[in-house]
Amino acid sequence: MMIPQVARRLMNEFGAEKKTVLDPFMGSGTVLVESCLLDGFERVHGVDINPLALLIAKVKTTPIDTNYLELEFSKLKKEISKKSDANIEVPDFSNIKFWFKPRVIKELAIIKKSINAVDDRSVKDFFKVAFAETVRNVSDTRKGEYKLYKMAPSQLERFEPDVLREFYEKARENICGMKEFIEQKNKCKVFVLDEDTRHRTSIPDRSVDLVVTSPPYGDSKTTVAYGQFSRLALQWLDYNEKKVKKIDQTSLGGIPAEKIDYSLESLTLAQIVDKIAKIDERRAKEVLSFYKDFYSCAKEIDRVMKVGGTLCFVVGNRTVKQVQIPTDKIIVELFKSVGTYEHEKTIIRNIPSKRLPKSNSPTNVKGEVGSTMNHEFIVILKKRAK
Repeated sequence: MMIPQVARRLMNEFGAEKKTVLDPFMGSGTVLVESCLLDGFERVHGVDINPLALLIAKVKTTPIDTNYLELEFSKLKKEISKKSDANIEVPDFSNIKFWFKPRVIKELAIIKKSINAVDDRSVKDFFKVAFAETVRNVSDTRKGEYKLYKMAPSQLERFEPDVLREFYEKARENICGMKEFIEQKNKCKVFVLDEDTRHRTSIPDRSVDLVVTSPPYGDSKTTVAYGQFSRLALQWLDYNEKKVKKIDQTSLGGIPAEKIDYSLESLTLAQIVDKIAKIDERRAKEVLSFYKDFYSCAKEIDRVMKVGGTLCFVVGNRTVKQVQIPTDKIIVELFKSVGTYEHEKTIIRNIPSKRLPKSNSPTNVKGEVGSTMNHEFIVILKKRAK
């Protein structure tokens, strides 16, 4: 996950005289926002397949007059206060009663119906983002994790969230954020693309000067499940339930490779896959699938990059079957295989705060644990003329 401070630092250091920015794995749009706040950038493209990421990024980069937002917020609160849970229709998605207490379901349904009554699409989407954040916080899920796990019974007994207060605080916080964004925004044009970087996007050839991104970690089964993280909010927002449940499967590496081969031009990857395959062939196929998908992304990124452009990848080196995978080195090798790229440097940074646990059980054997990612690697590449 990209944090504003890292994006800002990279864009300040490597963005001089750069005009067009790309985040091919956009997430919630941090790089897009920073492009709008820093001087010199004229265009920024963000690409993602996750509907919640697309909604959040669009809302964060769409200026709305905050006086108008305040007025609409007052109207929304009045609308919510008038509604009774007696005649509110609640959603009927699978396991809703497992993840939410009955009172919470009714109060969320009231907020949702009130938001859907807002006429202005941009304003409606703005409050949907606050609602999505509220859904996660008032659910019975363990907090501070990407994967969906229910709270322990002892925690559930004490967990009585104030749903309306949570939503109002999120909405108020986001209005303040919008005010700051408008006050500092430059004239950068933002393009939020519901596309897949593995395939040809709508971005023109040789048009991008700077890539700043944090790709998926590639391990939704054991550590970072981006689809699971967004699932409950998307279900509450009426996105297709079958598609929502398949987000992790349709993400990079979501479908294991049919067989192990060494067709990618990365000696490091071949050695790692070979090591893992000797322990667990299925997991080796999953690892290989992720990097094959990433290779497809690298080819698309190469297509849109200008000669002289800079690429900044913020990555974590995960561990599979107690074998550490040096993603930072693999990225360098894969990009050198698709174009003329020079590896300028790799910066190692401690991760001070993250949702990942300090350790997990990668072997699923009781008592055996492995450390998760506590450092991230910032890989800097430069595209040279052939």
